[in-house]
Amino acid sequence: MRTPVIKPTGMAMLVLWAAACGLGNLAALAAEPVHASREDQLKAGYVFNFAKFVEWPNLGASETLTICFLGGTGIREAFVASAAGKQVGTHPFVARAVAGKAAPGCHLLFIAADAPANADVANNAAVLLIGEERDFVRKGGIIELFTEDNRLRFNINLDNARRNGLKISSNLLQLASHVEETGR
Repeated sequence: MRTPVIKPTGMAMLVLWAAACGLGNLAALAAEPVHASREDQLKAGYVFNFAKFVEWPNLGASETLTICFLGGTGIREAFVASAAGKQVGTHPFVARAVAGKAAPGCHLLFIAADAPANADVANNAAVLLIGEERDFVRKGGIIELFTEDNRLRFNINLDNARRNGLKISSNLLQLASHVEETGR
């Protein structure tokens, strides 16, 4: 089975997304050299920018944001290399690998396709859950990254975000392929 390859049109979409959202530094973020694949670099750029469009409850203006990765070593390495010295809004951040989906101290948890399948993701209050698994947003996740027609896309589940106490910017919602919401 062939792994989908993100074509330059995917990068163009990412740069357009960055420009539309006022994220001029995203092109530099995605273009910095890293030992990760191009697809990993693009996913790392998405993760970084998703964090910019979310409000966490009880997170002080200068408090450190902890971004965790379950699996996806290449994505984590690309994230660390390309986001070094940057902040997520007013927040300095740290990135770390975790061993399980119940990751205490994490504000954002990226669950890669190669992550071990274990506990349900629905019990992570105040955590932005991003995953690559098919139907991730229907299984308790908040943002599902997927490749379609050689382009990186994402779905959002607003009900799960609210359940976790998170507010997602309407700017990000407009860019999603699909927003799932049944109501409050």
